[in-house]
Amino acid sequence: MIRMTFVFVAAALLVAGRTPAHAEWKKYKYAADGFEVEFSGEVSVKPTPVSAETQKKVVRATAYLQDGGDFAYIVNASLHKEPVNFESGIKGSFGALKCKTAATDKPLNVSAGRARELSGDECGEDGAVRAEARYFTTGKWFYQVLFLIPRNGDLEASRRFLRSFKLTGKAS
Repeated sequence: MIRMTFVFVAAALLVAGRTPAHAEWKKYKYAADGFEVEFSGEVSVKPTPVSAETQKKVVRATAYLQDGGDFAYIVNASLHKEPVNFESGIKGSFGALKCKTAATDKPLNVSAGRARELSGDECGEDGAVRAEARYFTTGKWFYQVLFLIPRNGDLEASRRFLRSFKLTGKAS
């Protein structure tokens, strides 16, 4: 499964101390990766760095990141060569956040595939981060949608991002 290298980068952004105001929310459609989502600021789109071992299992993986200074909104979309091991993907991704408190772990209803929502508090090495994530799988696609905010961060805005993610079923 894809190791969430960019999660550690995003977590480091949270301690950088910059706090720009939220801009206007905008819907982005990523047809090639089969989803749409709303971001409240500039989005960086880059291939997700993966190990040589993972490259044998993945056709492509792309990270979508909004670096808000003291928060990060992240989507990672990966197309696999074989069916996705959903449980292993969730464990590897959310486990990397090292949350001391797990608040939520519940299934979500989706029309095609599987989905789950997890949340945690006191995440990261210093325990200063709150994280919430939604994981989706459909066909050979695996999606990781998460936010990382300071423990006293803007939970309402962050949850807006998380809940705005929609599978479009048009991935190629």
